[in-house]
Amino acid sequence: MKKLKILIVDDNPHFISALRYMITDLFEERVDSISEAHDGAECLSILRNKVYDLVFMDINMPGKGGVEATREATRMYRNLIVIAVSFHSEMKYIIEMIEAGARTYLIKDEICKESLQKAMSIEYSF
Repeated sequence: MKKLKILIVDDNPHFISALRYMITDLFEERVDSISEAHDGAECLSILRNKVYDLVFMDINMPGKGGVEATREATRMYRNLIVIAVSFHSEMKYIIEMIEAGARTYLIKDEICKESLQKAMSIEYSF
């Protein structure tokens, strides 16, 4: 089974830590590494230097936001899987991220074991 290289992109270090913990706790045997970026520009810079399988992308970040970063990242790497994460639950945000190239969308305060398993199983057969 392929081990995943994951990138978490969010400007909130507490959210990054919490998501890293949940992913590690649930998928430890399936994860090769988890890296982090704090905005869209840093994400794109990291992606230019290392290949990742999966990116958890926040929408609202200072500088380059998640929509623009998702659009550029999925244009650069066709096989890159982006899972959007945001506190926004309005349909306009969901549509915007899906149209930018995200494969699915998770609302931050609803992330739990089941939602992570479902989001990750969409892309990988665990």
